[in-house]
Amino acid sequence: MEVIAHFEAQGWEVKAGYYLTHKLDMCRLLFNDILTFCSDLKKVAIKSLCAEYDLYPPTTANTEEQCIAAVKKKADDLLSMARYLHGEPDGQGRASNFAHRALKNICLTFYYSNTSKCLHQFAEFQEYVPYRALALVTAMVHVLLSSFRKHGIDNSAQVNSQDVDEAYTMLNETILDVLDHPHHSPKLNAMLTDWAQSGMTGYVMKHKLMEHMRNEFTPILDFVEIL
Repeated sequence: MEVIAHFEAQGWEVKAGYYLTHKLDMCRLLFNDILTFCSDLKKVAIKSLCAEYDLYPPTTANTEEQCIAAVKKKADDLLSMARYLHGEPDGQGRASNFAHRALKNICLTFYYSNTSKCLHQFAEFQEYVPYRALALVTAMVHVLLSSFRKHGIDNSAQVNSQDVDEAYTMLNETILDVLDHPHHSPKLNAMLTDWAQSGMTGYVMKHKLMEHMRNEFTPILDFVEIL
């Protein structure tokens, strides 16, 4: 469908019957790509989750049962009152929503690293981390923490897309609530802009290098005296 939309936007002709002929193949490709995208996000998230949220049993836990119970409690504490969302309080001592360093690290690793799924080449991601992109990462974190609360161990292989979809819907609404607030809205926007700048650092440097070299590729279009 993206190919067809691109052709139409360029005013190019799409062969009659192309979509009907290839519809099933397109659906399979899109379905598989979505599954791969979510699977890749889950892999990135689970790598950061335990370290950033300290989902490890205490040294005082002596048995497997104690270890599992301790991790379950930690996950429950994080989910309770949405503590997994919060970063350090701001200068006024007020909560910083969606600012936990785990969310930042996952966003930067997943959206801005040099991989085939990297989205930094899109203009929107170069300016700020889009709200829906933040919601998707946070939804995956919520579902994984819910799994730890239930099992006390890494059971991410059993995470399903329906749970992610439900959390994603709720978190989109939460983001809208933040954006409606006069204090927290500009703070969230500034944070997402800062994250994008961090993610784009290497790519911006390359862009600036090309800007400095622009004269090396600039034609002379007006009449001037050539010395």
